[in-house]
Amino acid sequence: METEYATLVATEDPTGDLELPSSHSIYLAICDAIRKDQPTGAGIYDTEQMFLASGGAVTFESHPTLHALPGGLIEIATPEVRSPDELLACQRSIDALIADAAQNVQLDVDLRVLKNSTDAFGHVYGCQENYEAVVARGIWLPIYWLFVAALWVVQIACLIASLPVLAGLYVAGALYRLRSGKRKTSQSSQDDSDSLDDAFQEAPGWITGLVVVLFRMIHFPTVLILKFLVKYVAFRQQRKYLNAFLYSRVALCGSGVLNLDGCFHLSAKAMAIDTNSDLGGFRGERPVFVHGHWLTQFCAKSFLSLSSTRSMFRRHQRLQIGLSDSNMSDLAEFAKVGSTSLLLDMIEAGATEGLPTVSRSIKPLLHLTSDWNLVARIQTSQGKLSALEIQNKYLRAARQFVHQVDVSQQGEAPLVLQRWGKLYDAVHAFRRDASEVKPSLGQVDWLTKRWLMGQLGDEGDWSRRKKIDLRYHELSREGYYYQLAQNDPQLRLISPQRIERRRRLPPPDSPAARRGWLIREFSSSDEHPQFDWSHAMIGKGTNRRRIEFQQDPT
Repeated sequence: METEYATLVATEDPTGDLELPSSHSIYLAICDAIRKDQPTGAGIYDTEQMFLASGGAVTFESHPTLHALPGGLIEIATPEVRSPDELLACQRSIDALIADAAQNVQLDVDLRVLKNSTDAFGHVYGCQENYEAVVARGIWLPIYWLFVAALWVVQIACLIASLPVLAGLYVAGALYRLRSGKRKTSQSSQDDSDSLDDAFQEAPGWITGLVVVLFRMIHFPTVLILKFLVKYVAFRQQRKYLNAFLYSRVALCGSGVLNLDGCFHLSAKAMAIDTNSDLGGFRGERPVFVHGHWLTQFCAKSFLSLSSTRSMFRRHQRLQIGLSDSNMSDLAEFAKVGSTSLLLDMIEAGATEGLPTVSRSIKPLLHLTSDWNLVARIQTSQGKLSALEIQNKYLRAARQFVHQVDVSQQGEAPLVLQRWGKLYDAVHAFRRDASEVKPSLGQVDWLTKRWLMGQLGDEGDWSRRKKIDLRYHELSREGYYYQLAQNDPQLRLISPQRIERRRRLPPPDSPAARRGWLIREFSSSDEHPQFDWSHAMIGKGTNRRRIEFQQDPT
């Protein structure tokens, strides 16, 4: 799970004259606070990325040209896990980690962190889910391999074509620095990637703008091939049978949002989705199924490691879902990832009979998420169905699938079904009787948030309702959901002791266990360790060696 947290400075300054810290300085201050909490290690491909002893990673989500502006997003990813229960424990430990870091930052401001999906200005961010899945089957697998081989060749060509642009950028930055009399102060600037970052920051704006345009032109052939690959070849079965499920899932797991027009929607992320499967980010598109990590693999990481592209030939690849709200409710977060994992198992087992399908158009999604009364229906392979009717069909099919599996092989599936059913029943009770909200409070984020807004009565103008919308997600004692959970401890599915343990240690049956151990052992040594999700680089010069975290022949 990758979650983008929004940062803001709480102030009562009516004039707005308070000088706000830049997003980059906030990120560095939060990283410093986290380093005091646990050992950390720098990233291989992004030296400002920080891997945690708990197995997760912290990344600054901002374009280099926006580093000096206030605000900013901080992304923290959980370690890899093998069960929804472990994922929830890791996610809650990360929520606690960044909440504490915001309180302990060395800045003269009152810093707050929001775990939501959109701000008051309509900017969309939030959560993305990642699953390991079979990328293709049958004849589609060699077709997938053929496209990856072609991309590898194009990647090399793009790398060669990019070298003159990089050289020009470096020279322009150096000349501008000499002309302005600036000196490097960064100790890490000896690293090539840092030197390029410095050059990008120091070169005139028209040069950096030109460099961005040139890079887009150079990588355009890669983008075209990747777009075809993700739309028509990769994860065909998963996308076919997950579409209706994800579209209707907003009725159970949406966090709710009040838009600028005063209309309430089930999901902020859903309202921003504009395509079904795409790269996500190259042209600002927001797809349901995101493949931006493949774009990074073939464009950004190509400068540092062509060999890492070999992992793209594996049969199991990362399936990333962008249609996912940042949940405060433990039940909603667990049911969201648990039900999706179970359905992926069903799809890989070929148990897809009875699952409804919808077109790849995003219009049905927008239709469902715009109706908090839950009466809207969309066209499916089984006729026109509401969001709850679609969820019920998936839930019944999942129950039948698990029932046919030997008890010793069911794992967490019965718990997933039980909690998925509980979430469904809570929303269904509201659908039958709009006054039946009590079962949903603290369990269904969008219903809880809407109920809180309703308590304002006639005094509920847009600004006061929007305040509830935002402060519901605040990770502090003043956050509205945190206050609900404090008054009802049963809302918490993970004990504080387990959250604290996952804050320090990754799950033992995860590749993150080895990464976390290496960080704890070498982070303060002179071995200069650097980390990525798949491997670490430790040592200097001829003694530098690569350590894999997981050997997977698939």
